[in-house]
Amino acid sequence: MAPSAITPETSPERAVITKKVLVEAPEAPEVADKPQRESRRGSVCSARSVKLNDGNVIPQVALGVYKAPNGEETENAVLAALDAGYRHIDSAARYANEEACGRAIKRWLERNPQYSREDIFVTTKLWDADHGYEATFNALCTSLEKFQLDYFDLYLIHSPSNDEQKRLESWRALETAKRLGIVKSIGVSNFGAGHIEHLIHNAKVVPAVNQIEVHPFCQRQDLVDLCNKYGILIEAYSPLARGNKLQDPTIAAIAQKYNRTPAQILLNWNAARGNVVLPKSLSAERIESNFRIFDFQLSPEDVATIDALGAENYVTGTLHKSED
Repeated sequence: MAPSAITPETSPERAVITKKVLVEAPEAPEVADKPQRESRRGSVCSARSVKLNDGNVIPQVALGVYKAPNGEETENAVLAALDAGYRHIDSAARYANEEACGRAIKRWLERNPQYSREDIFVTTKLWDADHGYEATFNALCTSLEKFQLDYFDLYLIHSPSNDEQKRLESWRALETAKRLGIVKSIGVSNFGAGHIEHLIHNAKVVPAVNQIEVHPFCQRQDLVDLCNKYGILIEAYSPLARGNKLQDPTIAAIAQKYNRTPAQILLNWNAARGNVVLPKSLSAERIESNFRIFDFQLSPEDVATIDALGAENYVTGTLHKSED
């Protein structure tokens, strides 16, 4: 059945054969100790992956495409990322570049027939204007058509609606989509502590992730601790603080010590906490550099030094809807 034909009314889960059996999850996310082989069909692999609370596996480094144009530049960035070893692409309806990402994935798979769709983890998000049960389904199907895909590996509510009822209706739509097999995992983004608690107490499925701004200058530890309590993985967007902290003297000194770039230090710090990181770049050179973050380890003393930077609480995003 074409994605555009899938609606809550025309295709209840009893009429659709799901593509995968859902498995029970561990109590908390687990980081793989070793790189996983990419030859295993049906899996998504990267330099390192994390197990979600629904049993699915998510690559720990994703190419973010926020504000990337819906054209050749973004297609080339996605192709460069996949060539560099990324197996996770993070887009959103709001970014208006889902078509470019989908074209790039299709081109890369055609050029690399040893890989299949199942080897690439694709995330996109529901925008605020599409909250509500039926509207959420329509938006999801539109995104599938733009990507030219049959399913998403992860579908997120981009930010919480101020209307609690609509927020819960959207989540119920995501729960249905997961049962139907058109999304494998579901989660949220920009949810504060109050949003998480409200959803947990009213949902059948616990979110697999909460995608929020996290970096050494904005650590949001109370919210992170709450998500950890419920087994919700943190996806860190703006892990480089949108480039605004790459010249920070503390980060620069540590980067020099390890013969790394400041960006690699910021990403390593985040990933070492078990978070998925979403660095954004359109430069092939920086895309490759941002992926090489797992072959060194910061000393406890340097981690403590970086941790101390969190007192600044430097926030670059604009979608935070509540106090943590």
